[in-house]
Amino acid sequence: MILSVHAVFGAAVASLVPSHPVAAFGLGFVSHFALDFIPHKDYKLKSIETGDDKKIHLVDSIYKKFRIMRDISLVSFDAFLGILVSFLLFFNSIHPWVFLIGSISSLIPDFLTFIYLLIKHKPLGLFYHFHVNLIHSKFILKLNQLTGVLVQFCTVGVLIAIMFSIRYLLI
Repeated sequence: MILSVHAVFGAAVASLVPSHPVAAFGLGFVSHFALDFIPHKDYKLKSIETGDDKKIHLVDSIYKKFRIMRDISLVSFDAFLGILVSFLLFFNSIHPWVFLIGSISSLIPDFLTFIYLLIKHKPLGLFYHFHVNLIHSKFILKLNQLTGVLVQFCTVGVLIAIMFSIRYLLI
């Protein structure tokens, strides 16, 4: 899933425990894996490609700097948009930072995966294997980029509606 979708869902699950920032962090972090398990279509990062051995590598070419800067800009905008939407939807004046904790913690798994691709540190390799090879859906929706993003937001909207409906019924 794209970062903005992770951020919004992380804020939503964190809002379930507004006075418990540690629980909000944990729920946001775990929510990342729950969303990645759902089949989806991501946008392409131009600085990363799959080689003949089917492993993901950073691109090493003349255009590497341009591709990395483009990807950093895209990913930064995506994360910022998610945090902004999270703020608009889940800001709570009683516990104003819990949504932010859940939102940011939901982004950490992709950040750790990117760091692994850069430095290939062995403990991060274990996390990478868990995140990408075991959790991340192997079924990729055959959609164009815009439709793929819209489907992700619709999916998260439905999940949030279900989550809050269940919460309402339990109260």
